[in-house]
Amino acid sequence: MRILHTADWHLGKRLYRSDLREDHTLFLNWLIEEVERREIDVLLISGDIFDTTNPNDGSMQLYYQFLTRLLPLSVRIVITGGNHDSATKLNAPKELLRHLNIHVVGCTNGNCPDEVIRFANGSSDLLVAAVPYLRDADLRQSISGQTYEDRVEALRMGIRNHYERIVDHCHSEYRDVPVLAMGHLYVNGASVSESEREIHAVGGQAAFSSEHFPEGFTYVALGHIHVPQRVGGSEAVRYCGSPIPLSFAERDNAHQLLQLTVENGQLVAIESVPVPQARPFRHITGTLDEVRERLNQLEMTHALPALVEVLVEEDAESLSTRMHFDQLQRDYKDAPFILTKTRLLFRNKRKNLESLFDADTHLADLTYLDVFAQRLVMAQVDDTQRDQLIDTYQQLYTMVTEQTAPLQHENSPNPVS
Repeated sequence: MRILHTADWHLGKRLYRSDLREDHTLFLNWLIEEVERREIDVLLISGDIFDTTNPNDGSMQLYYQFLTRLLPLSVRIVITGGNHDSATKLNAPKELLRHLNIHVVGCTNGNCPDEVIRFANGSSDLLVAAVPYLRDADLRQSISGQTYEDRVEALRMGIRNHYERIVDHCHSEYRDVPVLAMGHLYVNGASVSESEREIHAVGGQAAFSSEHFPEGFTYVALGHIHVPQRVGGSEAVRYCGSPIPLSFAERDNAHQLLQLTVENGQLVAIESVPVPQARPFRHITGTLDEVRERLNQLEMTHALPALVEVLVEEDAESLSTRMHFDQLQRDYKDAPFILTKTRLLFRNKRKNLESLFDADTHLADLTYLDVFAQRLVMAQVDDTQRDQLIDTYQQLYTMVTEQTAPLQHENSPNPVS
């Protein structure tokens, strides 16, 4: 039986002013061809199908067109919700899709057997434990007087217990059948890209490690982290990574899918399937003259125009420099590439963090931690207090974002992220 593991599509993603819909369209077209060429039996999509909980019409259209085009290929599909997805939207057509061999688990309902899907392929059987993103509210109830550490430990144990109940159910009901588990979570020790630095602070709050997955899973197909990697030194616990770059920090990732081959109840092969990239992502740094020269040397060899991030660094601030910087942006407005982000920094103003934020930095470019750190600098908070305040702020951020989780369930209106 041949299985394909993918995750973290983020349909609807925009990179600054650039819409990545064409990138996603080319990827999905290629994926359909690969499913047919490789004669894939089961396709696993481990969360974050969409970039927001309220995807636009174009993203929904891409999603349903993709599923429709796979129907003639008779591939079985399992889709789990991620932290970016609306469980309500994913689950809405689940009963209809189930009759088309498309199984959707947008969120957990607490009944683990509902997340176990059995597939038969001739003499081969396969179980998929379709575990979606597990939110704090899905796993435990707050108890008055609990410390933050108590809540973290309860969350960690809640995730482990969820997987343990599933694997116990699988082994008691279906003996000697391989079980592939899915998951959308941060596993301690996973490498994250610069664009995912918040995940370690927030998504890694429970410090869940690969050893916490109970024995009995043949393979664990993870999503949430965009860098493809093995976890905890195990060949069978893996993030496949995002199939396309979703930020400039991810431009050098090995974008891929993973093909698994299961024979006679054993995982006999794991193969990386590289995803062809539709366009290059370029980061160009230098003086105004150096940047112009490098922009003029860009080669256009891909299906889509390159996305270019520009950082101009000059020694001293002047009106003339700013005028030339504005002119540079106008000169390349109709170029065969797209300037997605341009910034101008002056070296004599980079002596402290506050001056760094003064030079053409937009709020949309910053994380919540960047903004809070800048506020502490402005308040002249000493280093000891600063570390304590940042740690407390991360905890508060986690608590606030997790409190929105109940709105993600099927019966809850107006889900929010």
